[in-house]
Amino acid sequence: MKHFKTVCSVVCMLVMLVCANDVFAAKSSDAKVKSNEPSIQKSIASKIDINNASVDALIELPGIGPRTAERIGEYRKVNGPFRTAEDLLNIKGIGPKVLQKLKPFITVS
Repeated sequence: MKHFKTVCSVVCMLVMLVCANDVFAAKSSDAKVKSNEPSIQKSIASKIDINNASVDALIELPGIGPRTAERIGEYRKVNGPFRTAEDLLNIKGIGPKVLQKLKPFITVS
């Protein structure tokens, strides 16, 4: 009986250690995600003109992937230059939240 209690105690301790490890791992991964934002700002030294930027340059913007960058280029060909940053809302894949992320990094000539 004493051996059974010891085994149960050890198993309980191991379960607690595993759970504690998961909690600390989640907190450290949250910190990594938050620390990524300043690196985006550092990688984009100056504002990108959305009327003249290449697809490769547009992909560097937060929230813009290859397909959305292509759509921006296609929109410019069909409709001419953007007049305001808000015109980006006409692009599939860019909504108000993405536009807010983009505004510090873009300009319209």
